[in-house]
Amino acid sequence: MPEVPQPVRPAVMIDIDRERDHWRHRYQSLPRARAMRSFARYWPVLCAAYDVYLNHPRVEPGEGLALFLRRESVALSLLSEAEAGQVFAHVWERIRDATSAGPRDL
Repeated sequence: MPEVPQPVRPAVMIDIDRERDHWRHRYQSLPRARAMRSFARYWPVLCAAYDVYLNHPRVEPGEGLALFLRRESVALSLLSEAEAGQVFAHVWERIRDATSAGPRDL
């Protein structure tokens, strides 16, 4: 029986500088933002979610979360696993919203 091809997800060009600016103004609403004290300390955790997407663009969210939780910046952060999951969900949603609109810049 022929194998059914997986649907191809549209390509997304991620402007990481723009993403950094986006999160710089919004990170205070994320878990443990006060405990981390600064955006500079939070950015590596956010960046880890983008790293998972860029290295594994077709991974399902659950598997992506598992990869995210194993990133050094996440493991060394002050976030619990549940809190890290919330952060991952926010970033993944932003990426998913961009991909659902078709190929474009993020």
